[in-house]
Amino acid sequence: MGKELYRVEDNYGLVIVTQRGDKRILSFDSNLEQSSIYMSKRYYLAHEYTQIMLLGLLFVEAENITLLGLGGGGLVHCLLHYFSQYEIQVVELRKSVIDVAYKWFKLPQKNKLKIYCSDAYDHLKTLRPQSANLIMSDLYVAGGMSEVQAQISFINLAHHVLSKQGCLVINFHLIPEADSLLMQEIHNVFSLVYICNVFKGNKVMFCCKMNEKITSDGLKLKTKELVKQVEMPLMYYAKQLKLAEKV
Repeated sequence: MGKELYRVEDNYGLVIVTQRGDKRILSFDSNLEQSSIYMSKRYYLAHEYTQIMLLGLLFVEAENITLLGLGGGGLVHCLLHYFSQYEIQVVELRKSVIDVAYKWFKLPQKNKLKIYCSDAYDHLKTLRPQSANLIMSDLYVAGGMSEVQAQISFINLAHHVLSKQGCLVINFHLIPEADSLLMQEIHNVFSLVYICNVFKGNKVMFCCKMNEKITSDGLKLKTKELVKQVEMPLMYYAKQLKLAEKV
């Protein structure tokens, strides 16, 4: 993991910060990287799956973005740098993680950035119906994905909070089986469901409330505009987007 810079223990376990070259890494009670940030270029997303999560911007006109799970704040750095016009709120369960993100990962304090120390599910319950344009959920603990993301009640609550054209992006460890109750409910409440699984490891799901599928030409054009803005290889990932099969 590199040279250890800092560690702290809270009620949920360890939070460890290490450095490897220009990359600063956040981990919990395991060797898994919870977050990685290039300290000389903090707005460039180090993890492939976080780059893929940006594709949620293809499906919605986002005036506000809700991030569930902070980690080292890689997505926050990116969104603040490239999309400074957006209102961004972040929900993080662990106060120690928030403190580490500010001190060791140089998370900026901005008027358009609100960070809440709260349980993600409980926080969603406080939001007004149809008040969120885009929700990005990346809830992980030391051993892997938080079970919250795999609960039908979480899916329904996120749907309730999203605007009429809103989108929920979830970083899954494994995509639910097509015939599972969870996947069936996702299809029941969301009009379009896309999956991107081009890489080894996690899979990213895009749950969209919009009824009309974007044409391949329209998707290509939108992706080109996004690539021009963030200068990341998003066209490759956009080509791998597939509609999830209904059973």
